[in-house]
This record gives sequence, structure tokens and C-alpha cells, in this order.
Amino acid sequence: MSKTTQQLVGQLLIAGFRDSELSKNSAIEKYIKTYNLAGVIIYDEDVKIGGPGTRNVKSPTQLKILIESLQSFSPNQNLLISIDQEGGTVNRLKSIYGFPETPSWQHIGLLKNKLITEQFSETISGALSSVGVNVNFAPVLDLDYGNKTVIGKTQRAFTSDPDLLIKHAKIFIDAHKKKHIISCGKHFPGQGSALGDTHEGYTDISNSWTVKDLLPFDKLIQDNYLDLIMVSHTFDTKLDPTYPASLSKKIITSTLRDDLGFQGVVICDDPSMRAISDNYNLKDTFEIMLNAGIDLFCLGNNLIYDPDYIPKSVNAICQLLTSGKIKKERILKSIERIKALKKKYKIRV
Repeated sequence: MSKTTQQLVGQLLIAGFRDSELSKNSAIEKYIKTYNLAGVIIYDEDVKIGGPGTRNVKSPTQLKILIESLQSFSPNQNLLISIDQEGGTVNRLKSIYGFPETPSWQHIGLLKNKLITEQFSETISGALSSVGVNVNFAPVLDLDYGNKTVIGKTQRAFTSDPDLLIKHAKIFIDAHKKKHIISCGKHFPGQGSALGDTHEGYTDISNSWTVKDLLPFDKLIQDNYLDLIMVSHTFDTKLDPTYPASLSKKIITSTLRDDLGFQGVVICDDPSMRAISDNYNLKDTFEIMLNAGIDLFCLGNNLIYDPDYIPKSVNAICQLLTSGKIKKERILKSIERIKALKKKYKIRV
């Protein structure tokens, strides 16, 4: 594959990596320079190794130095430095590392207090800004269906009331925008009702999803609050009888773009989650997702660690381009959206 093609493809990828400090010629340095990656994702725990501090986070000072090093490898220092910092159980910057304590999104929802939501949002955005993170995969816009669901029992859903969620999600997003941090609404088209976990396998919400789940996304799109949306791996025969959301042209292009008018960047939940990886090989996954309308791929490489995951992904997409199964225009359109997003948030392009 030509280096030019690899560097084109690399602009669609956010990569996970294992280092907490960077040695000379580290793999992630090589990938950033060779493939011109869109960005990286930060985790505090490595699933395979297990335990706090086993991946990228040990302290605020350490993380800031790590991120500065990562940005120095990018020609224009324009990497998307992403993280899942929802609060509560999904909280990479924990107090044990020296970051502020943050309750769950659900706990904030129970209080129904705009001032508290503002304080919560500013605490999170302030912690991210202080170390150089510029993308937060939050807020969760899934509705709360109670403890029988994965999202509900992990306290990741704010409320079952779409109107209340919309009001407080705006506060959360505004706090991030003030710090030039991109927020990401997730998980489109709403997976709050899911009983199964897409990390573990196939998850069907055909009998539980309703149009109500779409309302937070719809309203926030119409009010120009969402610049980045993460699509889930859930399956719903009402929306697409063939593919889960992240592989569905009907859901991503027809519903999200054409019906709701979303013009921003669409990112998929990690394709290594077993809901996808158990049913599709890597090349087929990229082919279907790209043709469905996915712009950006989060390759966390944490659920099942593969030291060659990033090169394999780049090569798979390059092969799809060479064979004509993916058109170059399709890739360029996504890169255009990603560059516009970076420019809007003053991330160098």
C-alpha cells in the first residue's frame, strides 16, 4: 500500500494504546507519524492486564506530559485526544489518580438541579482541559429504563424524561464548548432499553425501542448542539431488518443524516465489541460501516488486545479502496467533516 493511501485512511482512525509514558520508537508514535492518525483514546485500565493505572493514566502531571508527547508526533499537533468521562462507573480520570471525584450521570439526573449539573459539567470539562483532552465521549443521551437494563443498572442514563435530559445535556455540552472540548452524544438511535451488553455480544432492542428514544438526539441536532454522534451496535428490526445500527445505511444515512439533518461527524462504538466482531470480519466491518456512513472509527484495542490492530485496520481499508469496494470520495467526505470539526473547536488542521 502506498504511504499516501495509508495516510488518507489514518485520518479516519482513533487508536488505543498501552503506554503511560512513551519510550523511543513506541508503537503509537510510529502509527501517528506513519498513518497520520485522527487521534487517540485514553483509558486508565487495561482490560487484559486488569486493575487501576494499567494503561494510560497514573496522575494529572503524567497524563499531561503523555498527551503533550502524543501531540508532538502529529505534524500540526491536531490529534483528537479522546476519553470516556461520563462520571460514575465510566470515569477514566478517577480520584485515586488525583482527579476530582464525579458522581454518575444518573445521580445528577435524580437531583434535577441545573446549578448542580453545571458544577458537575464544569468539574469534568475542567479536568479534561487541564491535561489536554479535547474529545469527551459524553453525554449519554440514552433514556433510563431502570435496573433491568445495562445502561440503567450502571447508572449511565440521566432520566427517563427526554425533555429533562435535553435541558441538562445542553448544560453539559456548553461547559465543554467553553473549554474547546468536543462532546459526543451517544448511543444513537438510543440503547437505553437494551438488556444485553454490546461489549459481550449481539443485542436486540426490537421489542423495547420506541421513537421516544430518538427525541434527545433529534432536539439537540435541531438546536445545533451536537457536532459528534456515536452510533451503537444495537439491532432493531423496526429500523433495519438486516444490520445493527453501526452498520446500517438506513439508520446512519437515511435516519440520522437525511431525516434528522445531522451534518456533523458520525463515529461508531468500538468495532471490536463482540456484537460486531463475533459476526463480521474486520474487512467486511469496515466496508459495511463506511458505506453506511460512518466517518470516524474508535479502535480502542482494549477489550481484546492485538498489537497489530491498527496496521491491520489501515491495511483492510486500503485494500477496500484499491478493490473499489470503498470509493475515495467516500473517504474524502469523512475527512472533510473531521477537519471541519477540528477547526470549529480550534484544534489545528
